[in-house]
Amino acid sequence: MNIQEALALGHKGVISIVGAGGKTSLMYALARELAAAGRRVLTTTTTRIIAPTPEQSPAAIVHRTAEEIVEKAELLLDKYYHLTAASEYLEGSNKLKGLEPSAIQYIVQSDLFDFIVIEADGAARRSLKACAPHEPVVPTFSDRVVAMAGLDVVAKPLSEEWVFRSTIFSRNTGLEPLQEITEASIASAIIHDMASVSVTGEKAMKIAFLNKADNLKAILAGERIAAFIEKSGSTVFHRTVIGELRADPLIHRCNAVQKRRNR
Repeated sequence: MNIQEALALGHKGVISIVGAGGKTSLMYALARELAAAGRRVLTTTTTRIIAPTPEQSPAAIVHRTAEEIVEKAELLLDKYYHLTAASEYLEGSNKLKGLEPSAIQYIVQSDLFDFIVIEADGAARRSLKACAPHEPVVPTFSDRVVAMAGLDVVAKPLSEEWVFRSTIFSRNTGLEPLQEITEASIASAIIHDMASVSVTGEKAMKIAFLNKADNLKAILAGERIAAFIEKSGSTVFHRTVIGELRADPLIHRCNAVQKRRNR
């Protein structure tokens, strides 16, 4: 099973990736997979991202307006199936400032791309996070919202070393600072944050992607987290995925959540 199949993608769509523990890796891995299949793909962000390497994205467009981005993309798509877009370079860093949802919607309506993949959240390179009130920045017209968590945090102490916004995580889950992070607390945090994310499409899906399943212990932890989500988060999530985003991504398990959900 590849990533497209795990996310139940159709022929076109907007995919927003949130959470922690592999958002950037998933964005570019999915873009490579789609581009190799002949799909035209744009990767971007509603927050900030590190400027992509040529291996991650063959070409980047940096303009302040969606109209300029579309104009440049029309020229580059003759050569590349995968482009990255941002609004500006951030001075003093190797980062790009992202696009407003309205700009992304303009690009969607241009019909230049089959897929737009958005990194819609920040996590300061941690494997787990809790959302502040202003997060995540998910366009409501997203067809897929993928919430990520890294399985390497299981049994680690609840602190900023492992969890971005650990104080909020503690408040949301009831786990005390420095207590071991449990599978149940990870599932509870993901459910809590994704319950407030609004998407308007009738066929839109919310998917939990449990990453870094690179050994049997991590896979089993992922199974327990997924089971908890499928039981307690059935009004929020549509699918759970367990995988590892290495050079050749591997999906270990994908399961549809059967109960009816509310958005």
